Amino acid sequence: MKEFEKIIGYTSIKKELEQIADIFKNKEKYDNLGVKPPVGVLIHGIPGVGKSSMANALISAISLKCFVCRKDKPNGDFVKYIKETFDKATVEAPSIVFLDDMDKFANGDERHPDAEEYVTVQSCIDEVKNKNVLVLATANNLRCLPDSLLRAGRFDRIIEVDTPNIKDAEHIIKHYLLNKKVSDELDYKSVAKIMYNHSCAELETIINEAGIYAGFENSECIKMPHFLKAAMRLVFDVPVSAFEESAFDEISQSDLLKVAYHEAGHVLVHEILDPESVALVSMFGSNYNAFGGRTVFNSSSCIDSFIKNEIRIIAALAGMAAVEQKFGVSDTGCSRDLERAFDLVRDLVVNECTSGFYLHGEYGEYSNELRSKQEQAVATEIEKYYRKAKEIIALNNSFFENIAKELLDKKVLCSKDIQNIKNTSSIK
Repeated sequence: MKEFEKIIGYTSIKKELEQIADIFKNKEKYDNLGVKPPVGVLIHGIPGVGKSSMANALISAISLKCFVCRKDKPNGDFVKYIKETFDKATVEAPSIVFLDDMDKFANGDERHPDAEEYVTVQSCIDEVKNKNVLVLATANNLRCLPDSLLRAGRFDRIIEVDTPNIKDAEHIIKHYLLNKKVSDELDYKSVAKIMYNHSCAELETIINEAGIYAGFENSECIKMPHFLKAAMRLVFDVPVSAFEESAFDEISQSDLLKVAYHEAGHVLVHEILDPESVALVSMFGSNYNAFGGRTVFNSSSCIDSFIKNEIRIIAALAGMAAVEQKFGVSDTGCSRDLERAFDLVRDLVVNECTSGFYLHGEYGEYSNELRSKQEQAVATEIEKYYRKAKEIIALNNSFFENIAKELLDKKVLCSKDIQNIKNTSSIK
């Protein structure tokens, strides 16, 4: 159906919406099967993923008169308005009642299962059953809604809209860039990897921000560095001042080298053990710190969860291993990396019994002796993974050196940059 062509990506959700629309467009064939249309359809997901666009596409495809109900009145008046909306829809049946942002109908952040607004919606849905009225709703947070409202017989179809996957994000990015002047060198796949797990609205904002940077620099088109700058600023909270040429003037060469090689260690291990998993690496920190380093990666979905955890452990330790291997000193800025590695290893030892069943058990429920044995096993495993990180770095030294040098020069590298470095390096 052409109404759903405006929705970019989300193939499975579009197919489900087309199925719902077909029930109303071709009612006779379903009547012959003795099938009833759903009483209610609820589309939910975090803000900015396109729920309202999907709902409006469904409304257009069904082509019935639609009565929209949004929270734009005081509580008492709004309850009355809900009833009036359903009454009008019943008179005009077959029709649609669209409850937009239904989780905002009752005030407050906590659940309100007995809120008058939700009780009213429930009773109204029950009253319009078998009266040719489809109840369509959107919501950001299902936890705000009572279970009784969400049960079958009220909302028969509950559709979750997640953030776009990398493939869908690539299509969405291309769509938002249709009417913009873009450099041929802009790599859509790299952009999609960086923006993985971000909403459609965030994708649109980042792209527009990149265009603003391009315009301010009097560039004829939007280039990859403009996008990287926008992503670092809006996604990772890097201040604008960090992009100035003098930003790192007060940082010692020794510290710059340590950060570059530290991040190169993270990148190297991810790329050797899980190829093309690194989305971005930078010399910039986050949370409004101009300097510090960051590596963003997206693990392959086809990798076994146990192997995926092992890769994360080795990669977390690789920053510290890289600095020790390169400079012969201990890297004292690795507390978060170490905490992540120890937590992952502890889970494997205590919960997954990778070092023996005798170590299984939750802290606080067992003896000090057991906890001591668990910690010894964790430390032993950490040492093993640390040696593995150093081995991978040693075997792939040219790749390691090239990543660090390129990072020192450009300050930010995307997935395509890393693959280009990898293709010109010796890999083992």
